[in-house]
Amino acid sequence: MHKEAVIGKYRVSIDAEQKPGPGDPSGAVGYAVRYTIARTDGAPVRPNFPTVCSYELNVGTTLFPTVESALDYGLSKARDDIATFDAQQDAARRSAAADPY
Repeated sequence: MHKEAVIGKYRVSIDAEQKPGPGDPSGAVGYAVRYTIARTDGAPVRPNFPTVCSYELNVGTTLFPTVESALDYGLSKARDDIATFDAQQDAARRSAAADPY
């Protein structure tokens, strides 16, 4: 399952994947999620990184019970990352503006 979202100046692409249970490769027992963040203007998300990708996310050591819960979690984590990127960029701008050299 795939979901796209635009959060401010960022485009988020979220993918939830069905995962089999241990010892039962034929039956899916839950979902894991990954996301990719890119800027809508094509600028790098971080210096020298055009996109930022998450690792595979689940709930602790268990999978998400539904595709919706996996996608919602991915979106929430992407929002957290975006807030961090914006805060880091703001701090860098303030530091550069305060440095007279």
